[in-house]
Amino acid sequence: MNESTALLTQSSDVTAFLAELGKYAFVFRLILAAVLVLVGLVGARAFLALFHKLREKLASHLPEWVQILIDGFADPVILFVRCLLWYCAFLALPWPANWTVNLTGASTTVLSIIIALLLTRGLWNSAGLCGLLLRSTQNKLDLATNKTMNLFFEKIYRALVFLFGCIQVLTILGFDVNALIAGAGVVGIAVSLGAQSTLSNLIAGVALVIERPFGIGDWIVLSSCEGMVEDISFRSTRIRALDNSVVTVENSKVSAEYICNTTTRSNRLFQCTIGLTYDTPREKLAKICTDLKDMMNADEQVITGSAEATLSAFGASSIDIDVRCYVTALGGPAFRAMTDKLNWKIMDLVAADGCDFAFPSTTVYFSQTENPPVPRS
Repeated sequence: MNESTALLTQSSDVTAFLAELGKYAFVFRLILAAVLVLVGLVGARAFLALFHKLREKLASHLPEWVQILIDGFADPVILFVRCLLWYCAFLALPWPANWTVNLTGASTTVLSIIIALLLTRGLWNSAGLCGLLLRSTQNKLDLATNKTMNLFFEKIYRALVFLFGCIQVLTILGFDVNALIAGAGVVGIAVSLGAQSTLSNLIAGVALVIERPFGIGDWIVLSSCEGMVEDISFRSTRIRALDNSVVTVENSKVSAEYICNTTTRSNRLFQCTIGLTYDTPREKLAKICTDLKDMMNADEQVITGSAEATLSAFGASSIDIDVRCYVTALGGPAFRAMTDKLNWKIMDLVAADGCDFAFPSTTVYFSQTENPPVPRS
């Protein structure tokens, strides 16, 4: 009897204690929510620092594709941990009982959308997998120095990742994705009929990337412009022109033109014609041709033995000497600097050899008769 009385007394004490604690449940839940928010703000940064230290230690033991994924998902994982802690803090708040079900469902939906967006972001940051895949096929595709295809496929990869993220968010929100895709197919047919130029530009862009008549960083000459290629997108190609402006040309127009890629050649032809006056002696003409060849062959940017200086024609006002050589300056700015240097040397050489440049001139001869004609009346 005494034992039963003792047990009843203890249970009543526990019940009273729990009832007393229930009075402070509101405060406890507020404190718990505040702690979770604080851990989300501060603890996530500490977790990020620990994550990077662990990544540095394991870097030499992990394959490259794993390292790319780790780097791509580093920030999304930290954001996920922070959002998860804040989600728990939101649920720990002392909401009214009639709000709990609705708030729990809404917050769970928001957390699911955040997870889908963070997954999309991680995949977006892992676009380096495209370059790794292309490097693995280097022997077949010869991509050792070509970054054009890598950038182009990264854009395609990120477009697919963005589409994946949109589908995931729509699915979480309760939309019928299959119906949307079917409707998009019908709309796509209608849009494609009015966007044939865009489709042709896309096909031309793929052809430019696969055939590779030029790459990013190459100096090309088109009929409409000349400059360095800065980017090749789905629709157009951006070219940095001679005046440092950016020219955007549709891919279909680029494919339809004759493309001169000056970067792919190993040397470039320098050629000019100098005209000397007709009173220049034969000996000086022979000497200046010899001196011109020696001067060009002595230049370090001239291909050895490629210099030529020949008497090419007798012009209307000058004796023409054709000067040509092959130089190693390939790009536009480098070649213009080389041309400037050689032209100055040619001017100095002509003056040093005692010759003069000719210019267009006309000689008029007057004849006078002894008995001028008598005018008739």
